[in-house]
Amino acid sequence: MANSLREAIEVLERVGLVLRIKNELSTMYEIPFIVSKLEREKVLLFENIEGYKDFKITFGVYGDRKRLALTLELKSETEIYTKLLDAMNNPSKPTKKTGDFSVNLVGDEVDLRKLPIPKFYEKDKGPYITAGIVIAKDIETGVRNLSYHRMTPINKNKLVMRVVERDLWSFIKKAREIGRNLPAAIVIGVDPATALAAATTLPLYSDELEVANSLLGGELKVTGGLKINIEYPSNAEIVLEGEIQVNELEEEGPFTDITGTYDIIRKQPVFIVHAIRMKKNPIFQSILPAGIEHKTLMGLPREAKIYGLVKEVTVLNDVYLADWGSGWLECVLSIKKRHPDEPINAGMAAITAHPSVKKVIVVDDDINIRSCRDVYWAVINRANPAKDYLIIPRAKGSTLDHSGLPRSKIIIDATIKGDEKLFRRAVIPISEKAMKTLKKLQDNY
Repeated sequence: MANSLREAIEVLERVGLVLRIKNELSTMYEIPFIVSKLEREKVLLFENIEGYKDFKITFGVYGDRKRLALTLELKSETEIYTKLLDAMNNPSKPTKKTGDFSVNLVGDEVDLRKLPIPKFYEKDKGPYITAGIVIAKDIETGVRNLSYHRMTPINKNKLVMRVVERDLWSFIKKAREIGRNLPAAIVIGVDPATALAAATTLPLYSDELEVANSLLGGELKVTGGLKINIEYPSNAEIVLEGEIQVNELEEEGPFTDITGTYDIIRKQPVFIVHAIRMKKNPIFQSILPAGIEHKTLMGLPREAKIYGLVKEVTVLNDVYLADWGSGWLECVLSIKKRHPDEPINAGMAAITAHPSVKKVIVVDDDINIRSCRDVYWAVINRANPAKDYLIIPRAKGSTLDHSGLPRSKIIIDATIKGDEKLFRRAVIPISEKAMKTLKKLQDNY
């Protein structure tokens, strides 16, 4: 099991899933362009960054369920759901260890321009840290929280970060009420368990680091801050220590979000960096906005919640927040139907588990739910719009859905009804000789 980002890369390299890129490339658009073309196939490790000779940049380490399963030593991709749900229900405290940070920049040495932060899309506000995990403590209870937040430098020691109204927002609000800035650490480059736990929405005052430790079988180690009283994973590649300013806001955005469109400009909190801590020759982990890793880390924890709730109402085979639905707004469920109305119950359970979802499609277990072609074959051949499309005219939805208010949802029952023979796809029998011939043709194509 990988206990650090470097170990995760090693695990994936052993099975041929890492591409090392030695060409000199710029963080301004060039590296993101290469990532946009290759991250589905490989983990990308850029070893020659223009202007940053001591750094490497990696993308796609946790870019799909297969890679996460390999780094967590799981037998199958679907085991991630049960493993994550078990860790959420059985968190455990990590142990302390001194972190191996050979570079410690404080005071006037702090300069965010020393970090190879990419600029992704032409209208983005600037370079963005996209794999930064913010670790903060509730100023009253001391309970810790981990969450991803995009952030962009606005000068050498300040970042503006997007904070959605969830746990960290509650911590900031409480700190503002008593007139104190909120100490926090931003960690970049972490093990798979911390990466996954930080993307998971837990009840307020739950500790994602304890979930990560449970996922790692109790092997996660934390270390104390240099300038702040906050512990963070000792395996992190880079840590920015500082404070969220409760009374200072700056414009954040435009930024390209998971839908592949630019999010709006908002006034958002400012983070002042007091110290930068790094491993020797650090690996700067980044996530391509709207790329496959963005969709995996944002969507997979929600899939786990959908999996947990939907299986209470039906026999669930698999769940997928579809890539073609931005990895967030469209959900496909594969079920074994026992009652004609069970697909609708399953769809409503999915919406309850993940309120941001806009469309739920329910199919039988003969459909490959990760194939858009298969799913929409089932929709067009097995669903009658007058009977099998259920529109919910008003419900809580995603702020990323700009199609209009009130937000609405649709459940499509694309399972077989009536005479099963009329709805099964024709199959061509496969011989061993035909398979060998096909493989030879594909290898030489």
